[in-house]
Amino acid sequence: MTYQVLLQPTAFQDIENIYRWTYDNLDAETANQWYYDLQDEIASLQLFPKRCPIAPEAQAIGREIRQLLVGKRRQYRVLFVVEENVVAIIHIRHSRQAPIEPDAE
Repeated sequence: MTYQVLLQPTAFQDIENIYRWTYDNLDAETANQWYYDLQDEIASLQLFPKRCPIAPEAQAIGREIRQLLVGKRRQYRVLFVVEENVVAIIHIRHSRQAPIEPDAE
């Protein structure tokens, strides 16, 4: 089964913020490479998204939120939900960021 992957506005904003920070604080090449690698990882969710573990905040939020670890040192978490044949990406978080709050999802 192939899943449709949808980027929610919150995730789009997260990506934009991370890209801008990387571009401003590191360099354009690093920012671009991060973005392209992230897109490849997100696209991989079209097949077998449930291979990814449940995110730590899922219990507090009361939904089955999964996470895909990405980046050279797996320092980013792609948080998503799977509903029928749709994977909805809800957040992209650095692994050092606090878990999402129940009202932020």
